[in-house]
Amino acid sequence: MSILKKAACLLTASVLALPAVGPFVSASSAAAANAVSIEEYGAIPDDGLDDLAAIRQAVLAAKASGKSVYVPPGTFLYNDVIVLDGVDLFGEGESSILRSTNPQRQAVQLAGSNSDLSKVKLTTVPVSNRLSSSVSARVHVLPEAANFTVKETVIEGGSSAGIIVYGMNGAITNNTVRDTLADGIHITGGSMNIRVEQNTARNTGDDMIAVVSYEKNGTWVKNVKIANNDVSGGHARGITVSGGSDVSIEDNRIADTGGAGVFVASEGSYQTYEVRNLKIARNTITRDSRNASIPEKGGIRLQATYKEPSISNAIIEQNTIVDSADSGILILGSASIQALIVRNQILDPANHGIHLLKTVTGTFNFAGNRVQGEGGYPFYNQSQAQVSSDLPNSALPGGGEEEGALAARGTPRIDGAIDDVWSNSTPLPLNVDANGTTGTVRIAWDETALYYLFEMKDATPNAKASEEHNDSVEVWVDELNAKNGTRTVGDYQLRVGYDGALSSAVRGFDLSRVTRAVVPRDGGYTAEFAVPYTALSPQAGDTIGFNASANDDSDGDGRRNTYLSWVDKNLPYWADTRVYGEVTLDN
Repeated sequence: MSILKKAACLLTASVLALPAVGPFVSASSAAAANAVSIEEYGAIPDDGLDDLAAIRQAVLAAKASGKSVYVPPGTFLYNDVIVLDGVDLFGEGESSILRSTNPQRQAVQLAGSNSDLSKVKLTTVPVSNRLSSSVSARVHVLPEAANFTVKETVIEGGSSAGIIVYGMNGAITNNTVRDTLADGIHITGGSMNIRVEQNTARNTGDDMIAVVSYEKNGTWVKNVKIANNDVSGGHARGITVSGGSDVSIEDNRIADTGGAGVFVASEGSYQTYEVRNLKIARNTITRDSRNASIPEKGGIRLQATYKEPSISNAIIEQNTIVDSADSGILILGSASIQALIVRNQILDPANHGIHLLKTVTGTFNFAGNRVQGEGGYPFYNQSQAQVSSDLPNSALPGGGEEEGALAARGTPRIDGAIDDVWSNSTPLPLNVDANGTTGTVRIAWDETALYYLFEMKDATPNAKASEEHNDSVEVWVDELNAKNGTRTVGDYQLRVGYDGALSSAVRGFDLSRVTRAVVPRDGGYTAEFAVPYTALSPQAGDTIGFNASANDDSDGDGRRNTYLSWVDKNLPYWADTRVYGEVTLDN
């Protein structure tokens, strides 16, 4: 401890020894009389020096004496995690500030039984790089934590999630989380019996509230109540359940989300469990799906792409969905769903009121839903699922990309000059984005490789970042047309940037075997590349599963503005090979 802090400690002790001169003015101050103040151990507010040692000593003293830890008004710095093991820590609200100076280890960790964090403000030095470790979250509830609470705390900024929970029998209430680089509140790791109520989330870097059950954790997140929260302005989804059991989402206000207002899924890309016993009721969802670069859109989105069944015993009732930039209720994927969807009000969706895409399977009961001001149709069911609905269906089963696409046999030279062999391949059109960017894709084949040609119409091609944030083209290939769902042998994704850079989401994919050429031209660019087979021994007449997509950074800020696709953009081709189109190797 520094000499200054030792002196301050003695001075503080002397002052505390003086007779009281009047009553305390707040409940927190009154409680402080039965608490250990971090100032007693040398923490000095607003001095610009690190207070971690003093805070840790105060926590140890509080635990030993059965008291709480008090954070007085002022800003106190800390450069490593603070662990509360069966200890309460509280302050005077937003005036009691714990400021992290180490973005890699920002967490206040709750461990043991009956730990409580309340009435403080957690801030940070400026951060720009998103991290994924639990210790970089602002509050980290450890797996062994039980009977914990996080309440009336303000979290402002952070390199990872605001609150990440692995514990059981806990409550997260009346907190404010804003400007984190990852999720606002994230419940995972087999957590159970958790209440998330009356919190406010603003401008989080990913989902605002999320329940995620990873298979690697060995069990579901169970019995979570998410109620009466106010979330707005997040980069991705409002409230997410990606695997979970007995989860309720009720009476929340969700607005201005980049992606879906409420997102429910079993995801192969993240290997999450199925969702079972789900209730989504009386939520108000306003202006969802505002970020064109986020693929998971819809007011309420059910996405079944992994486990079978993916979503079972789901009840979606009495929600109000206003001004969706896509469909009010959007259902997609190829694994089965069982859902009751009743008495919802959907106003002014840009696309359909309720939309079931063609690959959807399962059993659905729709009743008493009201749709007004839709850009498409009130009820648009392209699937062959078992559907009961009192709204008439405006779509025939099927739809999407055209049938009978052919890949020409031949060996084009990879130089961007477009050999004659390409003229025998079916042109596969990408959709047109709001800026007029579009393109066509062709495939050729021989005994050694598949060949791809993208002719992109793009008024502002840019390469100022990397991967999907550059203007780039992508292929999604199921060589054996196995339609496994998650990627397996013979499946790959490959991205070619406007700058010629190669990248893939497939771990271990050998980019060195890819030959490519990217050539700028008037009004756009051409990308031509060859990929040797990974599993297929090709013969004329074979059919491959396929999709093509492209990314567009239209304003040159180094962030993707939107994306294009051959198959329906709402089909989750990035997570489910069963929704790919088909292309036949022609002779």
